Amino acid sequence: MPENYPAQPSEITSEETYAKLRNDPEFWEPWGRRALDLAGLAAPRALRIPGESTNPVLIADTGAVVKLYGEHWCGPESHAAESEAYEVLAGQDLPVPPLLGRGELYPGSSGWPWPFLVMATASGITWREASARADRPTQLTLARRFGAVLRRLHSVPLTGSRALRPDSPVFAELLTERRAATVADHREWGYLSDRLLDKVEDFLPDVDTLLDGLEPVFVHGDLHGTNLFVDTESELVTGLIDFTDVYAGDPRYSLVQLHLNAFRADRELLAALLDGAQWQVPESFAEDMLMFTFLHDFDVLEEVPTDLSGITDIGELARILWDVR
Repeated sequence: MPENYPAQPSEITSEETYAKLRNDPEFWEPWGRRALDLAGLAAPRALRIPGESTNPVLIADTGAVVKLYGEHWCGPESHAAESEAYEVLAGQDLPVPPLLGRGELYPGSSGWPWPFLVMATASGITWREASARADRPTQLTLARRFGAVLRRLHSVPLTGSRALRPDSPVFAELLTERRAATVADHREWGYLSDRLLDKVEDFLPDVDTLLDGLEPVFVHGDLHGTNLFVDTESELVTGLIDFTDVYAGDPRYSLVQLHLNAFRADRELLAALLDGAQWQVPESFAEDMLMFTFLHDFDVLEEVPTDLSGITDIGELARILWDVR
């Protein structure tokens, strides 16, 4: 092993130590440089961490993005999902930064091999940045254009081998797990009243019933405000990143983080997106989407600016969050 390559990160021995170090730029820089070297890419002058992330991410001043996958915090599953997604998305007409390299920092190691992917940097700025500076007409145009991108994403052929194959059980298994845990989780998160949460068990259908007759599509389950990139001048969607939460599943699931996190429950933006996606909006849309809100894998209400704690009626909550009719 060349002398400038560091030994494996022995400081990471548990979920807790990983959580403490996962976004530390000085800690991860040597491993980011190693990944770029192993991928045959130019050595950068500097690397930076763009912000909070589940997996360590470093952006090089050369335009490369290194993503490392540890053995903690679902790292193996995240690596498998993102690798599969890039294989399925290759050659599709989508603003997905190309994959530049992949490998393992320590292949053949008796310990964790530390797999990595290297992608190009997405152009433009994040939706979160854009929504803070763009005027209302630009926001609505971008939302409508992202609807068209979402429609194309949902049309990508499901040619994967695990989560992204048409008969994959992964999505249904996820919803089943979430159905069992959602009431307890929402009580802990504290955005909703106990009186409303007492009604959720009866409100949610059986997962098999919910998905009956579903034609699965490519679902990106984490379309939050920093996973979507846009150009406010050209009013174009320029980047779609982070494919660790992808499924062959129900397209409605992909709207949850997008609307409640990226759009912060702005129903006018949602309506523009649905228009751009040519989405058929049935009378049951609001309640259907509330079902997927409760079945989503994340704390999806944390960016909603409305105080929801006084609502006790399921229908009222559905209308406040999702009514676009």
